[in-house]
Amino acid sequence: GPQRRAGSGLGLAICRELVDMMGCSIELESRLAHGSTFRVRLPLPEPGAPPLPATDAVTGQCYRLLLVEDDTIVAAVIRGLLEREGHQVVHVTNGLAALAELAQTSFEAVLLDLDLPGVDGFQIARLIRQREQAEVHLPIIAVTARTGSEDELRARAAGMDGFLRKPLSGEQLAAALAQLQTMASPPAVDPA
Repeated sequence: GPQRRAGSGLGLAICRELVDMMGCSIELESRLAHGSTFRVRLPLPEPGAPPLPATDAVTGQCYRLLLVEDDTIVAAVIRGLLEREGHQVVHVTNGLAALAELAQTSFEAVLLDLDLPGVDGFQIARLIRQREQAEVHLPIIAVTARTGSEDELRARAAGMDGFLRKPLSGEQLAAALAQLQTMASPPAVDPA
């Protein structure tokens, strides 16, 4: 129909990144007043073929990760990118669920959206740091669609170790996870 919804174009950017990572192609056919058609060509394995084992291409290690993301589509994309590299991912949609998950299960890192319903990512990071024991440091990587230049400084002041902007590529995630081993000392936490 003639209805047009405003969008950020994030969906197409994510599709293109996934298609590129898989060595596939995406095509566009568009006609004025008729709309657009996107075709994705995927080299799918034969039915019944065993899946290939995957490991992180940079470090060769697999991690257990907590993904805190309220947008289920974005979470599915990030989770897919991580699981494709062999990582185990537990996804929760808000900060309080993240704190409950951290109380029950151990993780090698947390990927934390900054804009969450209720308690935002900055406050969740502070709460995680307050509950940590002195000899334990859980790496927290901020994941955000924010474009402000001060956001990374605020994230680090809240106790986060890394900072990624959406839309994410598999290479960005791999590079951030490759640094987990070097995240030995916690940053100073802003008490505000």
